[in-house]
Amino acid sequence: MNDSVSTYRPLDGIDLNLLVTLHALVDASSVTVAASRLGTTQPTVSRALATLRETFGDPLLVRSGRGMSLTPFAVALREPLEQTLGAVDRLRTVGTFDPARDERHFRLLVPDVIGASLVPPIFEALTGAPGVTLEVHGSERDALGWLLRDEVDLVVGAASLVHPELMVRRFPGRMTWSVLFGRRHPAWREGLTEDSWIASDHLQLIPGGRAKAPGHLDALLARRGEARRVVARVAYLAAVGPMIEKSRLVTSLPTSACRWIARRRRLRVVPHPLGEELSELELHSTWHTARQPDAGHQWLRARVHQCVEAFLAG
Repeated sequence: MNDSVSTYRPLDGIDLNLLVTLHALVDASSVTVAASRLGTTQPTVSRALATLRETFGDPLLVRSGRGMSLTPFAVALREPLEQTLGAVDRLRTVGTFDPARDERHFRLLVPDVIGASLVPPIFEALTGAPGVTLEVHGSERDALGWLLRDEVDLVVGAASLVHPELMVRRFPGRMTWSVLFGRRHPAWREGLTEDSWIASDHLQLIPGGRAKAPGHLDALLARRGEARRVVARVAYLAAVGPMIEKSRLVTSLPTSACRWIARRRRLRVVPHPLGEELSELELHSTWHTARQPDAGHQWLRARVHQCVEAFLAG
């Protein structure tokens, strides 16, 4: 028998329970706090730390003033530890999932501009699963990184995220664009034309705070040798309605977002005057390939995808 095979030890002898302790230590930078979180005693965690130090050949935690701090090696372990333990935890859920009995916590990323209309029906679609909880993030700023670091389970948005480790579904329907304005804008009485839209003062939504990123509208106008005047930029969809209602500003957003903002306000939603020149937006859902066989994730995807399809059809 080959010596390399005969001397092989699974995981090179590392006890998975020690990795759980290591994760608690790295997260807390304290033996006492780690012991409390693990529901065990401080001496037990101290013994585990001694074993971990020998296993990795690094002190991991060192004295720093009255407390302790992580070594650079321990800091570098944080991300692979979370990925490893997350993958091990998912082993229990790959085969089956019973929404009526099983407990799961799902994390979605849905941009604010569509989330206001899309998230409520998604939450409603999950109500038949009493053990399921939902966490929704609203900025696409680092969607790719979040998926690759296993910090989110599913992303729904207009951006097409391309990576060998990701799976993508493109939905057949598309989102149209509209313009939103209030009673103080002349278009309330005279109607909105392309010229009056360009001449207006504009409010721009900048999800994720990307104020310097060139917008599709400005790129389109630049190709035509024109420009609009953006006098205000906000990162929060909830701020758009009050600002439009109390000013002569206009804003251009997906029609669903305009309609959501206009509810219960004296605002008007009209088709965008640039018409067919303005590309309609596709929606995609994206998830990590590691989630593909997970029965719970399959259940989540099916319900989210149904909601997205109804959203685009509505």
